Amino acid sequence: MKILPFLALLVAFSQVPAKGRTAAPSVQPEVLPRPSFDYTHHADALELISLEILDSEPNAGSDYGEWFMDHYYPAETYHNGGVNEAIRSDYPPDVLSMVLTVGRNDYHLYQIMYGSETKIGSYGSPPNRLGVVLDPRILLSVDYETGDLNWALDFSRYALGPSNTVGQSVVRQSVRWAEEHNGILYVSSWHRTYAESSEGLNGYITALDLDDMSIVWRSEPLVCNSENFVIIGDTIVSGYGFTDEPDYIYLTNRLTGEVYHRIRVSSAPEHLVFEDESLFVRCYDTDYVLEVIP
Repeated sequence: MKILPFLALLVAFSQVPAKGRTAAPSVQPEVLPRPSFDYTHHADALELISLEILDSEPNAGSDYGEWFMDHYYPAETYHNGGVNEAIRSDYPPDVLSMVLTVGRNDYHLYQIMYGSETKIGSYGSPPNRLGVVLDPRILLSVDYETGDLNWALDFSRYALGPSNTVGQSVVRQSVRWAEEHNGILYVSSWHRTYAESSEGLNGYITALDLDDMSIVWRSEPLVCNSENFVIIGDTIVSGYGFTDEPDYIYLTNRLTGEVYHRIRVSSAPEHLVFEDESLFVRCYDTDYVLEVIP
């Protein structure tokens, strides 16, 4: 993975203690081109898993705090909204800034995702009157050991599909989760309304080669509007569901982008955690435990 030239601006920033910062750092992320909204595939995978439901139990809908207490969720949020009270950080980030300046615009920290190789911060529009950061679309990757920033990417051109039946503000597809793995960046992007609002072109996972930022593959639509996905071997596990739409857990070949299996669940999958060789899935009204079978 190459360190991009514009990161010279960021290295100096990363070496300044958080308490010493008086202004938002200026960043010029690489603006990625608009992607195809068609499925594209790549090479074959070798270590695909399967899943089997072991247990399911209705939840109270609002008892997120208990679920997150029981399972390590690899992210912290830095704004209000949704279930963020359960996973909001009580402390300012140690390296990433709460605010970034890109050109004349400020972007605010949405969340930090703690991957197996790097941690990634996502940034969106300034908080609204309720303190919610909307439309996260800029990602910064930070090295765990050095604290240096590896890259900065702007996904603004991923926001709108080729055809939408409602206003653009409703169907903007934001970057919701990202993880690096062996030189590839996996990113989910989706909007929070009915699939028909964008004619079914929503809920993607995209794989990008970090050497040149080219798209390795893009999944078929409607495979991910869960808040996160998990990578297990050569499988990406995600969830998709919405009111009056089918709810599934999806297993996607990490190297090809092909969905090779799906599991029907009672309601929309929202959060996924892989621990103790099991997959724990928090759905809208039910908590699932699934066995991971190599």
